[in-house]
Amino acid sequence: MVMLMGRYGNIPEEKSSMRAVMKKRRHALPLPARLEMSDFIAGHAVLMQEIHDARQIHLYLSIEDHAEVLTAPVIERLEALGKSLCVPVVSEGDLMTAAYRKGEVLKPADYGQPEPESVTVIDETQIDVILMPLLAFDRRGYRLGYGKGFYDRFLQRLSSRGIFPLRLGLAFSMQMVEQVPIDTWDEPMHGVIHEHGFVRFT
Repeated sequence: MVMLMGRYGNIPEEKSSMRAVMKKRRHALPLPARLEMSDFIAGHAVLMQEIHDARQIHLYLSIEDHAEVLTAPVIERLEALGKSLCVPVVSEGDLMTAAYRKGEVLKPADYGQPEPESVTVIDETQIDVILMPLLAFDRRGYRLGYGKGFYDRFLQRLSSRGIFPLRLGLAFSMQMVEQVPIDTWDEPMHGVIHEHGFVRFT
């Protein structure tokens, strides 16, 4: 487990420092290893009862040069199970939810993330599970994202509307740290799926 806390005693600086370290660690993983581990993660995901019971699953479309968990294997398995999929799109600084099917035409958006070229916004009350990217996570269920706050605001908006999907991170096990520095607005996850299985927090 990586221990990276306490360098500055300042949350923004601690987050920035941890992001830099974790990006380097993730990019140090060879592509074949990332491909293999992403496939293992996809396999663990579809074994979860909550995934089997879900109707609508919200998940990110992985960014190739971020070296994050690749979601193509997850998408393939979820579609084989007949799940309805939706993906995040950024609109006026907030995450919205668009319908998605494998093979759909994509375009690069403002922050490099792939988004459907033709956006069909869906009813977010139907989302049962959210699969999120992250740079680091801890045993309390807190995640370190990329610093834009998109997912925290998205989760807060859903909660304010009485929508409470299962919140899961997709990560490599080496992304677990002793403690993620948190602000008052940071939203915890229910669990993380990594190449060795599933970790539940709440």
